[in-house]
Amino acid sequence: MPGVEPPQEIVLDAGRLATALALVPDEDPCIRPVQLREQAADAAGAALGPDDATPLGHFADGLEPWLIVRTGIDLSGLPPTPLDFPPIQDRSWWPLGWLTVGLMSRLGARLVSYACENKGAAFVNLVGRPEEVVGAGLAERSTKAMRGHTDGASFPFPSEFAMGGEAHSPAPDFLVLVGLRNPAGTPTKLAPASMALDALTDQELEAMEGPWFDIAPQGTFDTEQIRVGAPLLSRREPRHGLSMRFSHGKITASHGAPPAAETALQRFKEALPDLYAEVAIGPGDICLIHNRQVIHGRGAPGSGVGGTTRWLLRTYGWMGDTVGNPQAGGPAHVHL
Repeated sequence: MPGVEPPQEIVLDAGRLATALALVPDEDPCIRPVQLREQAADAAGAALGPDDATPLGHFADGLEPWLIVRTGIDLSGLPPTPLDFPPIQDRSWWPLGWLTVGLMSRLGARLVSYACENKGAAFVNLVGRPEEVVGAGLAERSTKAMRGHTDGASFPFPSEFAMGGEAHSPAPDFLVLVGLRNPAGTPTKLAPASMALDALTDQELEAMEGPWFDIAPQGTFDTEQIRVGAPLLSRREPRHGLSMRFSHGKITASHGAPPAAETALQRFKEALPDLYAEVAIGPGDICLIHNRQVIHGRGAPGSGVGGTTRWLLRTYGWMGDTVGNPQAGGPAHVHL
């Protein structure tokens, strides 16, 4: 990607990994990821070497837009790739799930999910879906390339949530992708939002920060709330200088918006294709992404489903100072 050095990777030592795996909780990480995060953090700490503190710190401080941890964990016992989003109760991926929880904890973050998104599942399968189960449209979308976006684009920035009156909790601070299978090396595409913003004029940047955009919920979020007259860019968030929310298909300029708003959105979209870095998330890899600083998409996984086809897990994280609306009576990680 022009102008960006490849972010540092962490490659775990096999001996340290073996020590770490003896420390992970022996239960499904979808059940108590918040309550057991400190135990998971101890396990992740045992897996990390002395030189790994620097890239972890750089990522936590926003000096790197994403970070890849290559665990090398043995996933030979995986079952066939599932056909739907909900997590499966199979022990083979649990240690990798706990290492993910632990790494987030060591970064000062905790796992979160949303009650309106896959019923609050802590980890969600990203897989090809069969036409006979979900219909032709969803099946096609699950196996084709995905344009860049931020997750939870219609949800509030933390600063907006702090002002009150929000139906939903803030959008994720972190998007985390966990590799189980990727036989074709399908790339995840990542572009720092700041680089696309560099293509805009000062007037267009000002428009991006103004109340000039309507944002509909993304497809996996079961909510009817549309954010009307909202900014796409915020400089008021707790860290990293700027925060973006973006979706190619769910954001339009509001009625009455100045011409600069529509122009800014179009120029931002046009800048992205030349900025993507392609990252192949392989088996055992954990890719941590700053959701509001990075636009992410993917290449086409191909038409196959089940068997040994591509299988990633996805989860979300908030930094310690991000707060939301917990689901009443629900698990600690599930928020409205």
